[in-house]
Amino acid sequence: MQTKRYKPLIDKMFWWISIPTAAIMIALTIIMAMFETQMLFLMLPMDVLVAYVLIAPLFGYVELREHSVFIKYGFLLKKEIPYDTIRSVKKANKFYSESMMALKNAVEHVNITYHTFDVTTVSVVTNDAFIRDLNDRCHLAMPGK
Repeated sequence: MQTKRYKPLIDKMFWWISIPTAAIMIALTIIMAMFETQMLFLMLPMDVLVAYVLIAPLFGYVELREHSVFIKYGFLLKKEIPYDTIRSVKKANKFYSESMMALKNAVEHVNITYHTFDVTTVSVVTNDAFIRDLNDRCHLAMPGK
């Protein structure tokens, strides 16, 4: 089987939230650093963390490999799920996701349930094609779910 990579879906709502949040954090850091230079040591790590959380999803992707689904959540985090452990694949439209770690930047996403109770969430540009390809590779008898 050929490896197939899916790009993340970035919703307009993500941009409306992330850019103002980053701008406010940077502005607060600059203002606080002007009055109290020691605040720079407190605010700078928080700015780096916020920047990572807001920018990292842009570099994530989902890859269907020969024996597993490989999900990269940004720069550092990644997960590999073997096809034989996947129980269901469902399309959902929600503002939140069931998993703590999710490549989810949009309202429309796909929940992948594997093992007994594990769920991970991904949002890719072509969710329907992704579900079809994943079902074909997993041999699931639940098309569209």
